[in-house]
Amino acid sequence: MSRSVFYLWFTLSIAALLCFGDIGVDWGDDGWAELERSVSDPIRAWRGPILNRVMRALTFLGSFWCLAGLVLTVLLWRGSRFGMRDKSVFLFLGVSEGLLNGFLKAWYGRPRPGEDYAPMVEEKYFSFPSGHSMGSLCVYGFLAYLLCRRYPRWRWPVRIGALLLVGSVGLSRIYLAAHYPGDVVGGFAAGVPCLFLAVVAHQGLTLAGKAQD
Repeated sequence: MSRSVFYLWFTLSIAALLCFGDIGVDWGDDGWAELERSVSDPIRAWRGPILNRVMRALTFLGSFWCLAGLVLTVLLWRGSRFGMRDKSVFLFLGVSEGLLNGFLKAWYGRPRPGEDYAPMVEEKYFSFPSGHSMGSLCVYGFLAYLLCRRYPRWRWPVRIGALLLVGSVGLSRIYLAAHYPGDVVGGFAAGVPCLFLAVVAHQGLTLAGKAQD
């Protein structure tokens, strides 16, 4: 990572943290509720039989079971080009972001969207920040980073694909009324610094490993 890229991602991480903190303070305000409603209503207006199935499939790709299965697959896949350093950081990121998301949900204690949002899935835990959004950004984002390092020729298709996938998972949570829009944005905002720190840690371990060779 070049110095300019490092400072760019550092700046984005600080901005994301500020965004997260602002949402965490404002979500209880009446004006914020109206803003979220103005975003959510048009998205939920798209509902139809085919799109319902598509959104359920997309939301599964951001679920705990899917993300955990992906991490375990990478860890246990002996034929992959990923080394132990790659797998160790990947595992640490997956576990730590999940624990952090659970802590943040308990800290803010925001209820899920009510019946007036006509939720299409049943969720029992708190709403802010979205675990699907935060988890998908961290897991798919870091996997895309590893793939780009191993297959630089495919870096732009991989990046674009990961971006579309993560964005679609977040959109599905609003569509299904599993989350308010602010929860999804908050999940992404919380995930950005986690992903950045994981990349920095991975590159630091890589440099340390090369120095020992």
